[in-house]
Amino acid sequence: ARVISVNKNRKYKMNDSITIALKLIFLLGFTLHNIEESIWLSEWSKHAKKFHEPVERNQFIFAVIIVTIIGYLVTVAEIIDNTTGSVFSYIYLGFLGMMGLNTILPHLAATILLKKYAPGLITALLLNLPLSIIIIARYIAAGIDVYYLILAIVAFTVITLSLLNPLFKLGDKLIRY
Repeated sequence: ARVISVNKNRKYKMNDSITIALKLIFLLGFTLHNIEESIWLSEWSKHAKKFHEPVERNQFIFAVIIVTIIGYLVTVAEIIDNTTGSVFSYIYLGFLGMMGLNTILPHLAATILLKKYAPGLITALLLNLPLSIIIIARYIAAGIDVYYLILAIVAFTVITLSLLNPLFKLGDKLIRY
């Protein structure tokens, strides 16, 4: 993979046991977050009509499964590549940053605005946000380029958000029980 990092023009390995453990714990938190959403979000979405069209359980679970698979593939690719500043590390950091942002928008904001708990907020606040900050901070300390980090977070967020409605529609067509 091409190395994008320009800070000190060095390549760092992020394969120490602590970083890999944090990545695996993040995947566990990400999975628990998606399970929490899968159980309660479709019913909750009926209360959030002014912000988003309600989503049926089957179509939401289908989309969550696809997004979860993408998260796992991105993480595994980054662990295998294992070069800070590579394309894979920025894609991975974009994924982490997106999940961190996901804590604030929509989960925390929706809970505050609707005065009703948004499913996924607890796992996002207790697991996804702190772990994404810790892991991203380790990469910043290792010398990644913050400009590319921000660009990766914005790109991964925009791509993921643009995939959700097509995934909901595909899930609706494929899964009918």
